[in-house]
Amino acid sequence: MSLMENSNTQVVLDDQLQHFIETETKKQQFQGLVHELTDLCWEICMDKPSLHLEPKVHKCLVNCVERFIDTTNYITNRLERVAMNMSDSSSME
Repeated sequence: MSLMENSNTQVVLDDQLQHFIETETKKQQFQGLVHELTDLCWEICMDKPSLHLEPKVHKCLVNCVERFIDTTNYITNRLERVAMNMSDSSSME
């Protein structure tokens, strides 16, 4: 195997490793977000511990999660639009 082939193989492996690390980092961030959401909604909705989840508490938890998802989607979409506008304006210069 020549030095050039060795170098190309290393670049491919580095790219694969970088992609793997990015994927795992995103998974970890998502898990952290889910944990944070669970804690937040639990604190907001849970009055007192009981053997069964009361309908009122269930509805509160569902609403809390849905509002959190809506907010996250809104912020993500807004950031994407801002990034697009910035890239469009920089390409025009």
